[in-house]
Amino acid sequence: MFRVLGVGGYKDSGKTEVVVGLVGELVRRGYRVGTVKHLSKHPTIDREGTDTWRHAEAGSSVVVAVSGEEVAVRERRKKPGLREVLLSLRGLDFVILEGFKGEEVVKVMVARSEEEARELDDALTAAFVGKGVEGKPVLPFLASGALADLAEERATTPAGGLDCGECGFGSCREFLLAAASGKKGKRRCPALEGAELRVDGKRLAMNPFVRKIVSSTVLGMVSSLKGGRGEEVELRVRRR
Repeated sequence: MFRVLGVGGYKDSGKTEVVVGLVGELVRRGYRVGTVKHLSKHPTIDREGTDTWRHAEAGSSVVVAVSGEEVAVRERRKKPGLREVLLSLRGLDFVILEGFKGEEVVKVMVARSEEEARELDDALTAAFVGKGVEGKPVLPFLASGALADLAEERATTPAGGLDCGECGFGSCREFLLAAASGKKGKRRCPALEGAELRVDGKRLAMNPFVRKIVSSTVLGMVSSLKGGRGEEVELRVRRR
């Protein structure tokens, strides 16, 4: 499961430049990186008049555009939450968020003044870019290396939301708060590691007991089949 770092701030504060620099540095370090951008005014991502835009206007729920080097997917959903979007992603090491400054993730705030920094600061703000507040790291705009170091040190996987305590903290929020402040401890939520369960495309967190039962049962059955001893097993079941 990938780890998430948010980059927040007010409009025209330089968030995009910070994200671009951070993504480039993480990629240079060998990580596979994804990004999620918040669009505040709900515009269409496509351009009006394109063939794919016309497909969507005709009522297509999912529009896929395939070119020689890219696959672009546009899917209409009713107010998807950030957590739902994050848990639908696969095959990444880091996901960098642009915007979403109020979300429950470890984040870096981009501020143009100390007043802005004080307004943006919250318990999950690990550091600032530009201007900041006393007691938290403040990085210059071009310090992509230092920002990538911070991502490696403090970014966490999404929290499972079970408050199971398997991470060593009393709650999911304590898990996030410890990471944001740089305290020692796990940066990966055990409830989302290992076995992966999705219902109607939505990933569900599992407590240790359920995860162990699901994993051992499925692996035990599949291992008895010819060719069933691979590293990763994916099972899909449809209700009648």
